[in-house]
Amino acid sequence: MMLVFFLVIFVTLKLNQLTHIIRAASSIDGQTVRLTERLSNNMFSMVGFEKKYLISKDQDFYQHFLKIGEDFNNDIKQLGLLIADPSEKKNNFLHIAGSGKKERFFEINQLYKEYFSIFTQEIENIKKGKAYPYKEYQIKKEKIIEQINNDFKYIIWAAKSDRDEKIKTSSEISYNVFKTTSIAAGLAIFCGILISFFNTRSINRSILLLQKKTKDIAKGKFEKILDVSSPPEIKDLAHDFNIMCDRLKELDEMKEDFISHVSHELRTPLTAIREASRLLIDGLFSDNPKSRDELLTIVSDECERLIVSVNRILDLSRMEAKMMDYHFNHTDLIHLIRKCILKLAPIAQQKNITLELTPPPQLPEILMDSERISQLLENLVANALKYTDTKGSVTVGTSLKKHDDMVIEVSVSDTGCGIHEKNLNKIFDKFERIESGKETVRGTGLGLSIAKHIIAVHGGKIWVESIPGKGSTFFFTLPVG
Repeated sequence: MMLVFFLVIFVTLKLNQLTHIIRAASSIDGQTVRLTERLSNNMFSMVGFEKKYLISKDQDFYQHFLKIGEDFNNDIKQLGLLIADPSEKKNNFLHIAGSGKKERFFEINQLYKEYFSIFTQEIENIKKGKAYPYKEYQIKKEKIIEQINNDFKYIIWAAKSDRDEKIKTSSEISYNVFKTTSIAAGLAIFCGILISFFNTRSINRSILLLQKKTKDIAKGKFEKILDVSSPPEIKDLAHDFNIMCDRLKELDEMKEDFISHVSHELRTPLTAIREASRLLIDGLFSDNPKSRDELLTIVSDECERLIVSVNRILDLSRMEAKMMDYHFNHTDLIHLIRKCILKLAPIAQQKNITLELTPPPQLPEILMDSERISQLLENLVANALKYTDTKGSVTVGTSLKKHDDMVIEVSVSDTGCGIHEKNLNKIFDKFERIESGKETVRGTGLGLSIAKHIIAVHGGKIWVESIPGKGSTFFFTLPVG
């Protein structure tokens, strides 16, 4: 672009110079030649009528002489303007040979005045009848005319020389413009090809790298593209590719976690059901009704556990597809919290954990799906109990707060192992589990993801605050009204 820019400036300046040269050659030098030739012809015509008048004394010849003399004077003035044209010096177009045109022009003026003065004296002598040296006057006039004619020839020669020089200069300028334009065009084409080559090479290398990484992803190798030296669009594509790669890696890890979690959730109860069923079929406890009933109880509990796990997966699928049915009604939230605490109190007593509800303020009834909110509360409290050590505590609190609108804020706090900061934004994803750094009861990793969907449908928010080693607090809000 810089090359083209400077080329345009150069060509513009040269064309402007060429225009002045052509104008000077045509309007000044050409006109000077034509005007000088006409002056020369008029001069000889004047001499002819002068001689005819001196011989015949006929006034018609004298009148023709005066008429031609008037034309001569007009032309000589125009010639003076052309010779004195300031554009000649301004544009430095004067040829050395033409530098004497002005002097010759002044000489012509002086000689013409001298010639006219001699002729005027002759006319006065004729009118007065005086004798005068006719031949001497004629010799003087012939010398003057000869000198004027030589000066005219010199001016014509100088003007033609200047014109030829300008034509030569214009040809050189045209050639230089053509040469410069050709070189610039060649450089532009070369630079364009060179830039295109490197750009294409850079783009192709980046595309081939993306192609290779895509094949690696297809093989299960989720590696990022570390450095791409290419145009911004390709860099943006590589950046988006890395984001996709991270997401696919997360999904792959999520898939592995899901298979691990679900297989554990399914394998354990299925194994227990299979072994219990085999013992019953073999009739080992046919004579011991109490042991047989215990086996049947195990089978029933494990079946219930399977049903709960499968229902959670189905519930999350329906929630993500927005096909879950919700039944909203005005309900006392404190009543649901107390029911949840009473339901999970045996687990807390078994682990020697204090489970309590802080004295609640007076709260209004709110519009919600009681079953889903109960499911949410049970999940949060159960998780708190799961990750809290013996002699720890789990506390459920409520408050009425003003966020964007008036909301009821519920908190579930524990004194458990806590959550590392890097995992705070991930625990609400499906199949993600809260790792405590020690052996914990495994789950499907769907509870918090389901809780997030339930709260979103109710128009609230859910989040967690935690200090590793000191415990966590889960918060969620439900709008009032």
